[in-house]
Amino acid sequence: MKYQLMKLAGALMLSAWAGIASAAVLPECDGANVLSRVATKLSIAEANVVRSGDPVVSIDRIRHSRTQEMSEPFFARRYCRATGYTDLGHKTTIYYLIEAKAGFAGYGYNVEACIQGRDPWRIYGAYCRSLR
Repeated sequence: MKYQLMKLAGALMLSAWAGIASAAVLPECDGANVLSRVATKLSIAEANVVRSGDPVVSIDRIRHSRTQEMSEPFFARRYCRATGYTDLGHKTTIYYLIEAKAGFAGYGYNVEACIQGRDPWRIYGAYCRSLR
């Protein structure tokens, strides 16, 4: 039994590191989980950093900008953009990135999001450049 568990663990570790993550394993830009993660990232940024008093309340016009297929040690990325509408009715551009093998402990995917003009510390570069 102990040998079988070790063999299974070894196989899982090998499969996690051996293959190259392709864009085929990434969810689409308009996926429910992706949009939920984008909304969460934006609300955390609004509450802790931006503090504009005008949070984004809806997202639409979701578009796929480009896909970046990479070989090891890099992984696939999908770049997306959307139009966001704030509580006061202002329209803004939201850029976000979906990266393969960037979730917890390298499993799954990660989402990073930025609102153009609302990144005071320039975490994603000027005008969200690194997410475009």
